[in-house]
Amino acid sequence: MPLLLGLCLSAWAAPSPRIAFRIPAQPLDEALLGFSQQSGLPLAAVGDLDRARRSPGVSGVMTVEAALERLLEGSGYAFSVESGVITVSPRTTASTDRPAPQPVALVAPTRTLAPLVVSARKRDERWVDVPMGLSVHDGERIETLGLQNVTDVLRLTPGVAAIDSGAAFTQVQIRGISSSLGGNDNGYYLDDIPFTGVTVPWHPDTRAFDLDRVEVLKGPQGTLFGEGSMGGTVRIMTRAPELDRFSAAVQAGVSSTEGGGEGGMGKAMANLPLVTDRLGLRLVATRETLAGWVDTPEGGRDVNPQRVSTRRARLRWSASDTWMTDFSHISSTTVAEGGGYAATDARQSGIYQDTRSRWRADSISSSLELPASHLLLALSDARLEYLMDGMITPTSTLLANLRIDVDSLELRWSSRGAGPWEWILGYSHRKARRRDALEVDGEPGASSQSNRADAVFGEATLTPAGSPWSVTAGLRYFTDEVDGQALALTRDTRLRTTFQRFTPRLSVTRRFSDQRIAYASVAGGFRSGQLQPADSLTAALAAGITLPATLPPDSLISYELGIKQITAGGRLLVQGAAFHTRWHDLPVRVPINGSYNGLINSRGAIVQGVELGLSYAPAAQLRLELGATWVDAYYAADVPGTPLRRGTQVYNVPRTSLAGTATYAWPVGRDLNLTAASRASYHSRRQTGLVEGVEGDAIMDVGLRLGLESPHGWSGYLYGDNLLDEAGAVDGRTPYGNATRLRPRTYGMEFHYRF
Repeated sequence: MPLLLGLCLSAWAAPSPRIAFRIPAQPLDEALLGFSQQSGLPLAAVGDLDRARRSPGVSGVMTVEAALERLLEGSGYAFSVESGVITVSPRTTASTDRPAPQPVALVAPTRTLAPLVVSARKRDERWVDVPMGLSVHDGERIETLGLQNVTDVLRLTPGVAAIDSGAAFTQVQIRGISSSLGGNDNGYYLDDIPFTGVTVPWHPDTRAFDLDRVEVLKGPQGTLFGEGSMGGTVRIMTRAPELDRFSAAVQAGVSSTEGGGEGGMGKAMANLPLVTDRLGLRLVATRETLAGWVDTPEGGRDVNPQRVSTRRARLRWSASDTWMTDFSHISSTTVAEGGGYAATDARQSGIYQDTRSRWRADSISSSLELPASHLLLALSDARLEYLMDGMITPTSTLLANLRIDVDSLELRWSSRGAGPWEWILGYSHRKARRRDALEVDGEPGASSQSNRADAVFGEATLTPAGSPWSVTAGLRYFTDEVDGQALALTRDTRLRTTFQRFTPRLSVTRRFSDQRIAYASVAGGFRSGQLQPADSLTAALAAGITLPATLPPDSLISYELGIKQITAGGRLLVQGAAFHTRWHDLPVRVPINGSYNGLINSRGAIVQGVELGLSYAPAAQLRLELGATWVDAYYAADVPGTPLRRGTQVYNVPRTSLAGTATYAWPVGRDLNLTAASRASYHSRRQTGLVEGVEGDAIMDVGLRLGLESPHGWSGYLYGDNLLDEAGAVDGRTPYGNATRLRPRTYGMEFHYRF
């Protein structure tokens, strides 16, 4: 269908600013729409673009002229300027003797959901072109909903069930893949910085301020993201410096928790263009006081307040239109003097400990655009320290100092274009070290483990010209050299071996249009083996229980059928998927006594389920989202010596999850907007806890946020969290009745100013 399209610049002769573009290969008309939205320039022009070759896309910081030249490369179209108007037209009409152009209609840039750009497969693509379950939360919406950390974001994601245990301890379950043991079972990245728990699957608490977006990739991601991404991968993308303008933002707020204390927060961001269009710095700092609300049976009140401080600095150097380098520093400190969010049904706890967490990471990411490909080098150095001093049961004490260091390097080379082949090749190296020093009831112990992991990987997609079908195949070869040692008073253990694995992926996609696909895929996941704690062996020997000194790796294979569609003029996004996973050698805990538990491999688990996600923007001021998940994850056989039987639900996995959000804005007076944002999430009871105990409860969490926003940069908000005052057990209760709880009903107010 003929499409009128064009671009208008009010002062073409003036030097054009350099803008950060992320426009993937796609139909030319949609690429130009993406250009309009990212550049802020209105569209208008002439030509039947339906017949044009797909645009090869643009990625990098460059002028609008350079971006247009790349978008139109090989399309048969060009742009010209007459009387301040840029006209996109077929090259055959670009000569000086061409007939007068058809009338041009100028259209302001529109906001739809269709041009959603992701980098889930480590290259920029449209969301609808990625053949996997993929949820994306943009930073603007995260701020509109008032979400405080990434766990809040994940609770609203179909297929995901995350737990914030407080004291900077977060667990993530994706599509029923959940374990309390081994390295991370789900990948977790902050920009290009990978985090791995090495011997326990926990993730640092990441605060949701000044984020660009959060991408959640569902299903095994072992081919591109490697060992540990068995259920999926969470990618948290921070906002990059803007090179052409100064900007800053501050936020301040206070809150009050029913039955608890008072909280407060202060956050600030500054974007500094040090050398216009070439060098920019973005600084972010936050400090939050989270009110305590857990009491002790002896009458102590609000013993679990927390203080969270974060710092971020990101320096971007754009040496040219094709070469860009980011230098980043991130740090986070959490102090929880009375422990986290574990409590009894009465919101009390006789088990409390002083917990302090420090996380910092430094990274360099440098990318180079070649004529038809893209080269990227990413290096990072991260460290997590976790200090605990207190109790692990009502009768046992724990003093522990845990430290995890992770150094990583990744080099990848990927295609950039609109041809029949798309591909990516890469090499990754990771060196992780964990050192523990602890005392349980006064008995000292120590352990250490180092992992040196190397991998080569590749993935290619073939889409024959004129065919609605495409095939993607990928493979990763992974090798992990493990050297671990655990020391106790009467028993030492040692693990020194090398684990190797090929991780495959294959998917077939049927494209019904540029807005709708269906796909089928099969993918594998893998996680290295681990060491049996020496104190567990000692306790098991005294109790007459036999435990292995080391545990072999676990792996899985997963099958998925899915659909994705953009409809209603780009205002409705729909995705659905059904999946089936066979998880082999899943490690589980064996209870020994009230203080210790040991580790063994079970015969695995079977996970199957369906999920549905909808995102709808019927009007510019209204947006609705809905997600639903049903997961049946159960152990495949009895596990001797444990309460686990064939059919027992996998640790910490709810069978049903629902989540929804709604935001609306309407004008008030001459230049004010009144905004409303609501969110609700539900998950059914988690039936299986850590070792022994009682199942958890079904949990309903509801929040509401009202705001008044001015175009002059200031805004104010009133909000309520956990409005139903949900007090149930989020996860399974321990034998002492403790379980993770939501913060009681909390009210607060915030003031924001941006300039």
